[in-house]
Amino acid sequence: MTPHPDFETLDVPTSPTLGAYHLEVLTGADVEVDFEAVTRSKSVLQGIFGPSWPEGLTLQDNLTDLHWHHREFTAKRSFAWIIRDAAGIYRGCAYLFPNIAERGVGEAAYWMVDGPDRLAHLAAFGPLYEGWLKELLPPSYVLSITNNAHL
Repeated sequence: MTPHPDFETLDVPTSPTLGAYHLEVLTGADVEVDFEAVTRSKSVLQGIFGPSWPEGLTLQDNLTDLHWHHREFTAKRSFAWIIRDAAGIYRGCAYLFPNIAERGVGEAAYWMVDGPDRLAHLAAFGPLYEGWLKELLPPSYVLSITNNAHL
């Protein structure tokens, strides 16, 4: 599997700290905590990755997805991280997906688990993540960014 040309020589950090948040590469080892967070947050995730995800997601499906994310990360084709707060609590996930068919264009997404502080975490994390991506990517990179604040 070859790296995406935009990321072939770019060193994408595996565990950056962004303010009070710490990112960790999403792997199969995270399946249980990730599955619990996704299923608990189903009502605020539908629409972020298509109209029905995560409806019908099983633990095995999730494990397959996490292995795919990890493989993509190590191949420098797309990137997925767990978002943890300063206390180490799993808060959500962040993603960077370069356009497979085009250079210099990509999508980023991030979501926070459902709870009374979800919108506050989105508001705090979003500018940090977006600023970090702006510094990481070339100035001409065109990036669209979505999150689950609308749900």
